Amino acid sequence: MKKIALIAMTAAAAIATPAMAQNATGTINITGSVAPKCFVIGGATGSTFTANVPMGELAQADGTLKTSADLSATFAEKGGTALDARVLCTSATPGVSVKAEPLVNTADAGTGYDNTVDYQADVAFTLVDGTDQSVSDASTDELATTDQLTARLNGTGTNVRVRTSEWSADGTLVAGSYTGKITVVISPTA
Repeated sequence: MKKIALIAMTAAAAIATPAMAQNATGTINITGSVAPKCFVIGGATGSTFTANVPMGELAQADGTLKTSADLSATFAEKGGTALDARVLCTSATPGVSVKAEPLVNTADAGTGYDNTVDYQADVAFTLVDGTDQSVSDASTDELATTDQLTARLNGTGTNVRVRTSEWSADGTLVAGSYTGKITVVISPTA
């Protein structure tokens, strides 16, 4: 009888005791990457911003170039908000390049006349801390002026502003159309 009671108690204990749970664990590792790139927010193709600035009459009544202050103001006024852009880069300290090309008239200029108007392109890059880092290039320079920003571009609002200064020409300007351009390149760093 003791055997039967012992067997019954063992069976009851086995039924009453829950089985030890055994866990299964899975680990899923997720990886990805972001390539270094810069892009224009609101740009026509995502990577460009463009402005056309009709400067109008460049000369004073005597045929010489208007003052630099007048031409700089005209550039800013006629270019308006198109001279400002919002550029973002995935890399921390992008490289920048600014190239000013003079306004040139293809007509021949003899002694005492000029068919080239020089100026300086002044580009301000607003950084994440709200300060500006400026890069300027004179149209008389053969090569673009390059620099590396010291921090990321500001992530909100306009962070690239293009302006001009130091307009100059020698002698009387020859009549006709003058064309030039400013090229701004913002490149990601590796």
